[in-house]
Amino acid sequence: MTTARPQDTRPSGQRADVRAILEREDDRPAPSTWVVALAPVPVLIAALAFRPLVQGIAWWTSALVITVVLVAVVLSVRRRAPGVRFIALVAALIACSCAAALVNDIQPLGWIDGDGALGQTIAAIRLNPAPLPQTDPIRLVVTVAIAWVAAASLFLATVAPAAALAAAPALVILIVPGVVTGTPAGTGLVIATGLAFLAILWLSVRPVQRALPATVVGAIALVVAVGLPSVVPLNASWLSGVTGAIQSPILPGRPGTLLNLGQDLRRPNELEVFRYRTSDGQPEYLKLADLDDFGTGDWVPTVTDVSDAPTADQQQWAVGVNPRLASRGDVTVRITGLSSNYLPVPSGAVSIESKSTNLELDRWRWMGNSNTVRSTGPATRRGATYEVYGASTFANAYLDAVDASGRLARFDGQGYPTPSSAELRTDTALPKDLPKSIRNTAARVAGSASSDYEEARALEQWFRSDLFTYSETAPVEQGYDGDSMDVVAKFLQVREGYCVHFSSAMAVMARTLGIPSRIAVGYRAGGTAEDGEYSVSNRQLHSWPELYIKGAGWVAFEPTPDSDSAAVPSTEPSASPSAAAPETPLPAPNETTDPSSSASPTPSASAEAGAAGGGNGGGSGPLGLALGILIAAAVLVAPAFVRGVRRRSRLTAIGAGRSPAVTAWRELLDDVADHGYAPGLAPPGDAAAVARTARAVLGRLRDVVPPSVVGALDEVVDAVDRERYAPVGSVDGARLVTVLREARVTLDASVSFAGRVRARLLPPSLTPSSAWSHEGRRRRPA
Repeated sequence: MTTARPQDTRPSGQRADVRAILEREDDRPAPSTWVVALAPVPVLIAALAFRPLVQGIAWWTSALVITVVLVAVVLSVRRRAPGVRFIALVAALIACSCAAALVNDIQPLGWIDGDGALGQTIAAIRLNPAPLPQTDPIRLVVTVAIAWVAAASLFLATVAPAAALAAAPALVILIVPGVVTGTPAGTGLVIATGLAFLAILWLSVRPVQRALPATVVGAIALVVAVGLPSVVPLNASWLSGVTGAIQSPILPGRPGTLLNLGQDLRRPNELEVFRYRTSDGQPEYLKLADLDDFGTGDWVPTVTDVSDAPTADQQQWAVGVNPRLASRGDVTVRITGLSSNYLPVPSGAVSIESKSTNLELDRWRWMGNSNTVRSTGPATRRGATYEVYGASTFANAYLDAVDASGRLARFDGQGYPTPSSAELRTDTALPKDLPKSIRNTAARVAGSASSDYEEARALEQWFRSDLFTYSETAPVEQGYDGDSMDVVAKFLQVREGYCVHFSSAMAVMARTLGIPSRIAVGYRAGGTAEDGEYSVSNRQLHSWPELYIKGAGWVAFEPTPDSDSAAVPSTEPSASPSAAAPETPLPAPNETTDPSSSASPTPSASAEAGAAGGGNGGGSGPLGLALGILIAAAVLVAPAFVRGVRRRSRLTAIGAGRSPAVTAWRELLDDVADHGYAPGLAPPGDAAAVARTARAVLGRLRDVVPPSVVGALDEVVDAVDRERYAPVGSVDGARLVTVLREARVTLDASVSFAGRVRARLLPPSLTPSSAWSHEGRRRRPA
């Protein structure tokens, strides 16, 4: 007994529509194996630019493993319909992300949980300077982020398909380091990413002549996207003219903190950044941040995870500040023009109290044991007012007398907490390849000094002698601007520089003598006093070294000479050397303090010599703004420029008789595509229509383009046939140029004004696609 086959009861017209849809779907070309394999390569190469942002490399290798799995999945379904490829890609991506979470001992969906790994990573980014510590949540989120960006490239190249856009996700990754640190990605990474992108274009674009304009546009976009942060960084000072605020030189990211400060020093605008009052009426050095890691040869902040650090509305110990030898003073600060993620505070700040509604101290945190404060939210705002209580110790005559009497060591750790041995090891670390000239110079200058403090004073006095000259331009002109060990060695030879060079050189030389050191960045004492209130301008931006002396704690020194015209000498200590007070003037944490209390009777420890400083630039002004506008305009007009050059070169070739018909056909097809018209699919079974000939494409264009354009198409196709089969010179190039110009006028009239603008500024003919070529759509091989 046989079973009858069920009959298709649908109307014949509906069955034909279904067959047409299936045949059309089957006609879509499958992406080549090489395109699938290479699509995520630009992203993986660009992801290496994250190395200055996240410690280690395990996050990259994990992302590589996930990307390999995604490529394998797409390859297994590459001959299936685009919808199937998309579903398979997304399913594999989600599964791999969850698996990565389990490997890192995190809940499967922790990578999208605001209270899980994602939330912890966001908090770490807000709190820590780069590079971030490679904790499990951070490693997971970075891995998944790279994998998703790689999946976006796979989608664009194999599902969309739009291979010319496959490098766009890689550009996003390359821009991130420039945004965070102000330093663009390395040249090698940019070149490698660009080469990978060009390889994808070469394999995916047919015919080859369409690859050239797409490559030019892609290269322009790549260069602009990577170079933009270095030409006009997000913290560019010309933005201060728009926001009315001066950006802080201390960036959350690293490296290059002091180099950015040096760039700011050479900008001439002088603007007020904040005002402050002190309880004793004396000017104070106010610090923004400490740089204490020199192990790599550049001064950068120590990488710490301060996720559990106390908020600034709590008190804390002043670590490494001996209150018996420090000057105690309360400072009331009012922000007038500073936009910073760091609060200006005295060196030994222990408590802060907000006096305005626009400063929420629970969104600011103490940065480890440096007694500096950094925001986890917005930057300082105009009008923000706060009182800060603390103390600072400067090298002065009183400390000289205490050290000379041999009593300084008795105070070590008495009544105040000292840094841990691990912190002091960091503060004495030096690169293995430190130039010998630095070490030899330090030993020669220290001479026969009998204590760390005497050696430090000898270094300070040597820098302040007439052997050195203050100059903000000499380091740039002679190519040694910055704070690295090579710059320090060059500075010690030339002996011309500004505060960055003096502070970094003294701190490095102190470490060669075994004295822990760090660099403080902030604002020097002084300024214009009006009714007891000091006005601080960006010209007082400054850096100075702090050395850890046993018994005294962190002591600030001033090696920069007085030759800066903006420097104002600070006051001399008024008290003569005497026995230190037995009681500590600083409170322990959780004790209440009276911000209005008077200064302690201990002698003032202000610097005895004028602090040289420089100005944080108010901006490069119109020049920076003009550069930004020019770059944006270049990106906008680049496609139109490339398309215009291409059209003019073709018209010239046609008029000169160089393959005029074929060249005119290509130009006319590009014009048709730019105005939004494209040939339809070849009818199944029609061998003539499937043939890659100009007349076959014309047959599919007749029902798509406006009737007024069909005549131009017919005339150009007839010319193509004559050029191929008739004697040389039978084609009138001048006539074809006229036809092309008339066809563009007709095409412009057939679309709206917006369509004409889009055809000029963003011509689709520059975008390579397997769905549109000069010879028509390619069919997928059986």
